[in-house]
Amino acid sequence: MASGDGIDPALNALVLEGPMAGLMSSLRALPEAQKARRFWSRMRVLVGAFLRWVGLILCVWFAGTVQGPLSVVAGVLCVGLAAALWVRSLVSTVFRAFGHPGDDLNRRPELVVRVLERLKADLAPDTSVRLRFRPDPRPEGPGSSLYRLGPGRKGSPDVLDPWLLLETRLADGAHLRLSAVERRRIKVSDHGPNGPRRRTRTKESDTLFLEARLRVKAKRHPDLAALTQDRALESVRLPPGAKLQRLRITGEQLRLRIRLEETWLPRIPKDASAEAADSPDASLAVTMMLLSLYQMLHLARTPPAPKAVKAPPREKPSHPRAKSRRRSSG
Repeated sequence: MASGDGIDPALNALVLEGPMAGLMSSLRALPEAQKARRFWSRMRVLVGAFLRWVGLILCVWFAGTVQGPLSVVAGVLCVGLAAALWVRSLVSTVFRAFGHPGDDLNRRPELVVRVLERLKADLAPDTSVRLRFRPDPRPEGPGSSLYRLGPGRKGSPDVLDPWLLLETRLADGAHLRLSAVERRRIKVSDHGPNGPRRRTRTKESDTLFLEARLRVKAKRHPDLAALTQDRALESVRLPPGAKLQRLRITGEQLRLRIRLEETWLPRIPKDASAEAADSPDASLAVTMMLLSLYQMLHLARTPPAPKAVKAPPREKPSHPRAKSRRRSSG
């Protein structure tokens, strides 16, 4: 079994280290624990809202039982409290986007499981894998289906959620480090002329960044430092919906970062609907990232093809009629 099995309360993440079999069993047991955590989280929100309304009803009842000037004061206070609660509900509203991919309990765990399954063939037996993984998005954070909107809201800095860190050593001796960071960006735009009726629109968008880092020994790959950026880009192959974000090459390290839009799915089945088929396949993106990194290692050992030298342009022969005219004029 993997060591450190369980959710770390300080990090709110699953911290595991051990062979592949132990990690897979722990990840497959996550959905039931996720259901319980989400249930109690929503219950706390509902109980808090219920207690606020109970307090308001008790205030109104107390105002009705008191006679004299005190009842007038209590009534005014109750009406003022009700108005304040109503205005507060308009100023800041949290709503759930139904049908959002973040509602899927298996979205993040299934991606990690599929990545581990595809790495199994490249690992030596009983190789230790280190995993730090947050299965659930943070409330109102990147990847979550909860959004907070309200009039007059200002744009805030990007919210980042680094929810995956996987480290292991492959069978060929290379060290692999795979990470996933989700970002929520809030954009506020003003429409219309300056004036009292100016409208403000808020747009929130999520992006998933996947980064693969491969560290190798310089003595086994002495030509890696001489690999140029242009030649390395020729080896990058990504699935539809994935865009290259960054590529860095040093004498001992290759780093490739891509980005996926918020509609990403852990896997796109062959019989998927048209809407799901247009979503980026995250597990396929990870596989193609690793293949691209190893293709760069192969390309570094291959000398670049010599550039073809262009032959000088051939002179056009003069027309025979032009020669005859010259003879006749002479």
